[in-house]
Amino acid sequence: LFGSGKTFVGWIVAFCLLNFVMEHLDCRFLGGGSFGEDDKGVVVRGRSSGVVAFMSGAQVARPRGKAQVLNILGQPLADGLSLGGHLVAGFVATACAVSAMHPMDTIKTVMQRASESAQKTTFIAAIREVVQQGGPFGFYAGLAANVTGQAPAGAIKFALYESLSQWVSPKVSQELHGLVEVTCAALAFVGCSVVLIPGEVMKQRMQAGVYKSMREGIREIFQTEGLRGFYTGYRATLVRDIPYTMLEFGLYAQLKRLGRIVSRKNKLSSTDEFLLGGVAGGMTGFLTTPLDLAKTKLMTQAHLNPAQRYKNIGDCITRIASEQGTSGLFQGAVARVAWLIPFTAIYFGIHEATKRSLKKAPIVSPSVL
Repeated sequence: LFGSGKTFVGWIVAFCLLNFVMEHLDCRFLGGGSFGEDDKGVVVRGRSSGVVAFMSGAQVARPRGKAQVLNILGQPLADGLSLGGHLVAGFVATACAVSAMHPMDTIKTVMQRASESAQKTTFIAAIREVVQQGGPFGFYAGLAANVTGQAPAGAIKFALYESLSQWVSPKVSQELHGLVEVTCAALAFVGCSVVLIPGEVMKQRMQAGVYKSMREGIREIFQTEGLRGFYTGYRATLVRDIPYTMLEFGLYAQLKRLGRIVSRKNKLSSTDEFLLGGVAGGMTGFLTTPLDLAKTKLMTQAHLNPAQRYKNIGDCITRIASEQGTSGLFQGAVARVAWLIPFTAIYFGIHEATKRSLKKAPIVSPSVL
C-alpha cells in the first residue's frame, strides 16, 4: 500500500508532523462560544454569541470530540493567521502558480523525458513536438493531475512550514533562525510528499506523451506496476525537492530580511514579494536542474525496454554525464529557470497576498463550515 520502505518513511513523517500539530495547537472562539457535543454526540455551538474565526484565528475554547479538527484549524499561530488560513493560502498560491506556468513545465518535461535516443531535445524542438502531437492544448497535458497533486501538497507544505518554524523560532537564538527555516522547510516537504508524488508521476507521463488521459494512466499504472507505481521516483523526488525546498524557503526568507533592511521598511510591498520570490525560484531552480533531470527521466521511463531503464538517481546522473558530458546534466535548465522565476514569483506573491486577505477576512460562522 505504501509503495516502498522509502515511501513508508514519508507516511510516518507526515503522521508525526500531523500529530505534532494536533498536540500543540488549540482553537478558540470569539465571544466565548465553543464547539462541543450534545447528549446525542451532535456537534453544536456553545453560547449563541460564539462564532468561529476559522481563517482569522480568533481565540476560542479548547474543543473535544467531533469539533476538535475544526477548532485546531482555527488556532492562531504567532503571525495571527490560523492553521486553516495557512492551508487555504498554500492551496490557493500553489493552484494559481501551477495552472499559470503549466505550459512551460510541459516544455521542460519534453526536453528532459527518458527516451531511447541519447540526443538532446532543444527548447524549440520541444515546443514544435508539443504542438504537433496535441495542438495548443498539448501544453496543458496533465494539468488536472498536476493541480490535483500539487495544490493539496502545497497547502500541507505551507501549513507545516509555518507551524513548525513559528513554534521553534522563539525557542532558539536569532543566529539559528536561518537553520530553523531550512530544516522546517525540509520536514514540510517530506510531510507533503506522500500527497504530491502520485500526481507528479501522472502529470509527467502525460506531458511526455506516455498516457493520453488520467483515466488511461491510472488504469495502466495499476495493471502494470501496482500501487507502488504511483510512487515511482519517490527517492529521486526527495533528493531533488528537499534541497530545493530548503533553498527556496530559506533564500526567500533571507531575501525578505535583506529587502526590509535595504528599503528600511518593516513590511515589503506586494511587488517586492513577487520580485524576491522570482529571484529565489530562479536561482534555486538552476542549481537543482541535474536532480530535476534525473527525477523526470526516472518517472517517464516506463515505456522503455527494461535494459535501457535507469536503476536509480545515481545511475541516471552517471550515465547522462558519461554519454552527454556535464552539460547534459543541465538539459532543460533554460526552460526550468524560465518556468520557475514566474512560478515562484506567483507562488510566494499570491501566498503573501492571500495571508493578508485572510487576516482581514470577516469571521466565518460554524454553519458555513
